[in-house]
Amino acid sequence: MCSVFDVDDDAGVERFLEEYGVHHPQNMIFGRRRRPTTKVSIVTARCGEPEVENAIWHLYLEKSTDGWKPHKKYWSINSNWKKLGQRPEYRKSRCLIPATAWVESQHGKNPVEFRFDRPFFFCGLYKTWGDVLSCSIITLAAHPDTARFHEKSFPMIAPLDSAFVTRWLQGGEDTQPFEPYLHPDIRLGESDLLVQPLNRAMQLAYTGEVQRVDRYSP
Repeated sequence: MCSVFDVDDDAGVERFLEEYGVHHPQNMIFGRRRRPTTKVSIVTARCGEPEVENAIWHLYLEKSTDGWKPHKKYWSINSNWKKLGQRPEYRKSRCLIPATAWVESQHGKNPVEFRFDRPFFFCGLYKTWGDVLSCSIITLAAHPDTARFHEKSFPMIAPLDSAFVTRWLQGGEDTQPFEPYLHPDIRLGESDLLVQPLNRAMQLAYTGEVQRVDRYSP
């Protein structure tokens, strides 16, 4: 996790960003099944206020003849929570990644789509490479109710709390306030995590009905 996610422009993402005072929503990159190493939209506060910027979804880049590209030796679309303390980006350059769904599978088989009934933020890290940004999504341990779909991990999702969003986007060496959030949660405010089986991870064809993840029955 997480290797594919959606940012559906019909799901009220711009209204969601407005709730948190995020500037430049017109810069959002929308689309279903956003892939690693492509450009995605992130929210940073590099200039003091939260704003939408675009970044390559792969934290470590290397120089190429055309600028910057994903580093071939370091697959870095995700950042594991256990190693966050070793990462200077965790203390200095945290970001949020708007999304509406994400896709998981177990060893490449039986893919499913996870979503809430509203947009949300993945918690992530970013780096700057000249005038280019890159990012990764922070992953936590799997939740007991999602391990059967993907046993390795679960994305870190920001709570619906403007104070958390402000604190997360601010740089700062003290990361202790984030410790309580380094545990997977299948509820987002009043919304339950939903799951729906897919034919293929990169396709939009479903093979079953959407269900609450804690009540899922094939």
